[in-house]
Amino acid sequence: MPAMLEKGTTEISGKRRGRNSVNNPTKIHTLLMNVISAGGMRVGSQYQAVVPDYDSEVAKASQERDNLGMLVWFPNPSIPETKLDEYIAIAKEKHGYNMEQALGMLFWHKHNIEKSLADLPNFTPFPDEWTVEDKVLFEQGFSFHGKTFHRIQQMLPDKSIASLVRFYYSWKKTRSKTSVMDRHARKQKREREESDDGEENSCISPGDAEFEPNKDEKKEPPNLAEKSMHVKKEVQGLAGRNLHRAKKKPPKGMHLNSDDVAAMSSSGPAAVSVLRQLDMELIAIKRQIQNIKQNNSALREKLDTGLDEFRPSEANQKFNTRWTTEEQLLAVQAIRKYGRDFQAISDVIGNKSVVQVKNFFVNYRRRFNLDEVLQEWEAEHGVEGRKGLDEEKMEVSSEEGTTPGPSENQPEEPAAMETQNPSVS
Repeated sequence: MPAMLEKGTTEISGKRRGRNSVNNPTKIHTLLMNVISAGGMRVGSQYQAVVPDYDSEVAKASQERDNLGMLVWFPNPSIPETKLDEYIAIAKEKHGYNMEQALGMLFWHKHNIEKSLADLPNFTPFPDEWTVEDKVLFEQGFSFHGKTFHRIQQMLPDKSIASLVRFYYSWKKTRSKTSVMDRHARKQKREREESDDGEENSCISPGDAEFEPNKDEKKEPPNLAEKSMHVKKEVQGLAGRNLHRAKKKPPKGMHLNSDDVAAMSSSGPAAVSVLRQLDMELIAIKRQIQNIKQNNSALREKLDTGLDEFRPSEANQKFNTRWTTEEQLLAVQAIRKYGRDFQAISDVIGNKSVVQVKNFFVNYRRRFNLDEVLQEWEAEHGVEGRKGLDEEKMEVSSEEGTTPGPSENQPEEPAAMETQNPSVS
């Protein structure tokens, strides 16, 4: 009985505790907070994501979406470069387009210049002008924040991040070591120093010379020495400054023309014409570079496909001592073309060595009238006489045993053919 009573009391207390734990929302909230704060692993179907079935059409549509990239320009060889330059100049001067925007419009109209010119006024490019104040603010922001363009944009709220990045790269290429503010500060400091020097020279009192004349006479030599030293220092400083200026040269590949500089400094229209001419030259050079790149890429694509299928099969050809009729005629023609270059003749025939070609030259000389063929080659190429022919005979005479003559290899042709001595050219 006591055991049964204990069991009943424990079951009742457990039921009561379960009811209280379920019905009490504060305890549920605390338990959930404890589980979340503990960061444990969630196990169970309620914590699993529902993965949909694979659909090939949805996957294909996601791969072929429109925001992957868009071609904005591709050159057309049917358009001459002069017309393209005129179109770019009109788009730039009349409508404010840059070269990329003008070419994009031309590509949109399928390389039709008339339609592109008619459609240029319908679209006005966003002006991206940078005043001196904007440039100074950008330099200040860059010195404070570096390349954090979001913070620089807080100083220039009318400029976008893309505009700031574009200006940064153009400013990075063209800027000097000192900024505009530094140059202005140096100029003010130089003017202040010059004004201070003028005030010091004007503040010398004339009364000192009246009261102490001997003192001035005694101090004259050191004053002269000091003046001479001061003058020398100034001359050295000016010389060093001029030398430093003379050392400054334009970058490599950049050449300055005095006439162009004078024209740019004299009047506005002349400067605009000079800059326009340089801009057109730059556009033409860029176009040439782009064409060369495209040709190189096309050739590289052709090379990637492989050249093995076009290469002739390099089979190991064995030298054959037997001379066929085709090989004999080919050897005569090769002698007419290459003369005594037996290596070239051997390469032309293919299955004969240099020694065999020399033996052919000696053995078949009378039969094919090779002396006359060789004389024609010498007269054509300006070679004197037949010098060296005896030496070749001596070289070949020791090797005649290796390659048999025409009587051993094949039967002689009729004697009538030998008496005719045909000249094969």
